[in-house]
Order: sequence, then structure tokens, then C-alpha cells
Amino acid sequence: MTESRVPLRSCENISLARVAALPVVFVCAMALSGFAAEPQGQAEANRKEARLDIAPGGSINVINNDGSVTLKSGTGNQVLVAYTLHSNKVEVDQDSTPDKRRIEIRSHALPQQSPNSDEAKVDLEVTVPAGTAITVSTATAPINADGISGDITLSSDTGKITVSGVGRSHLNVRSVAAPVALSQVSLGYVHVTSSGGAVQMTDVTGPKVNVATGSGNITYKGDCSGVGDYLMTTHSGDIDVTLPETASVDLNAHSASGSVQNDFPLQAKKHPVFVPKSGSSFAGTSHSGSSSVELRSFSGKIRVKKQ
Repeated sequence: MTESRVPLRSCENISLARVAALPVVFVCAMALSGFAAEPQGQAEANRKEARLDIAPGGSINVINNDGSVTLKSGTGNQVLVAYTLHSNKVEVDQDSTPDKRRIEIRSHALPQQSPNSDEAKVDLEVTVPAGTAITVSTATAPINADGISGDITLSSDTGKITVSGVGRSHLNVRSVAAPVALSQVSLGYVHVTSSGGAVQMTDVTGPKVNVATGSGNITYKGDCSGVGDYLMTTHSGDIDVTLPETASVDLNAHSASGSVQNDFPLQAKKHPVFVPKSGSSFAGTSHSGSSSVELRSFSGKIRVKKQ
């Protein structure tokens, strides 16, 4: 691409008197305008948009290894796809079935091209109609989902997965080493699995919340409402749960070779399912115990505290 910088020779033709008369700001603007024009023009050239019709109850599959994926809530029966390419060595395909019930969005390298990690990046933004099922798979690209609803499946190896403002949905999250952050997720079925990534949850509630990690820590801040079943398990990570005093829970915590600590007011159960052992397990209820909360770790530390 030809750069629109001010040529050196043109500067030589300007007399010293004329340069002295020019305001300093204007001279700087002349020098900088040439450098700013190329990135802006390149960004505009590499940004593209497409609108795809989708049938009610349809599904979207997004595959984008590098860059980023942002999901937003939309209305109507159209999927808006906006994306920015970081080089001309990659492209984005958008395919749909004849009945418009399934759309696939996939980024990939062009034939005979071998983009490096930066050149392979594509920043994808997908506006999803309410009630549309969506599946996203990435390698390093972070995933950000805000305000969408439906069946949501998000998977990444190392890209951070962030979900907020989701209600009445089935949310499935899979991570290898990527951190996971969930907030304001309500009245939904939540299932999170992670090998080594940490999982943070704030105000996450629903009939069933299941989180399992290998070595990643699990942090939960909320009231565990919804008359739900909450299960958090980890092999070697720590579990840290913060509950408000109003939380109504039936809570069990056990660490096989780690430690446990309870700083939340619990009443002892009359008929516990196991005999608590000081330092490695505890159990109790708060208020009516409407939600079941079970915390398990093999070698990690478990702590429950009052907000």
C-alpha cells in the first residue's frame, strides 16, 4: 500500500521564512497526517460486514482461532457479522443451509498462504437474535458474550471467556487453560469445565450450576439462589465462596488432602450425610437451606466466608 507521507523534497522547497510563520501545531499536523492516513485506511479496508437471514430457533457455529470473538444480543431474524482482518492472508467464510436453520462462520488462511500469529488474527463481532443457539470455538482468541440468550456453548484453549447478562439459558463453557469469568447469569443451567484455567463467578444462579477444574481455582460470589443444585469441584485448585448473610443454602465441603475453612454462619445438620472432620470437611444449613451447595477438592483449600 502506498504511504501518503509528506515527501522530503517538498519540505526542502519551503522557505525558512514561510516555515517560521507557520504555527507549530500546523507543522506537526502536516507531519503526522501522512502517518495516520495509512492505518485508518487499512483498518477500513479490512473491516467487512454481512447480514444473514436465520430461521426462528436456528443455530450459529463460529470458528475463529486467533483474534477475538464478541457476541451481542440482537432482534429480528438476521445475524449481523462484522469482522476485521489483520492481514490479506486470511478470510472469513459465511455459509448457511437452504432452510436458514444453520449458519457457519469460519476464519481461515487463504490457499498458499502461511500467516504468522498476528497476520492470522480476525476480530469477529456477531449480533445474535434472541433464542438462537450459538457455538463458538477458538484457540487463543478471547470470547466475550453479553446479553445473549438461548443454548450457548463456548470453547477456547487459552483465550479468556467472559459471559455477562445472560438469563434463562443453557450455558456450556469449556476451557483448557483459558480463564473463565461469569457475571449476572440468572435462572439458567450452567456447566463449566476447565483443565487449568481459573473460574470466577459473580451473581451466577440457576436450577443447576456445575463447575469442574483440574488445577484452576474456583471463585464464587453470590447467594446461590433459585432453589438450585450448585456443585464445584477441583483436583488441586482452591475454592473460595462468598455468600451474603441472607443466603439460604444446604452446604457440604470436603477436601481429601487439602484444608477447609468456614467463616459463614451455618447450623449443624441433624442428620448429616457424612460426619464432618475438623480441618478437612464441614457441613451445615443457613435459613431454610433451599439450595444445595457442594464443594469438593482433592488437594486444594476450600474457604466459605460471609460477604
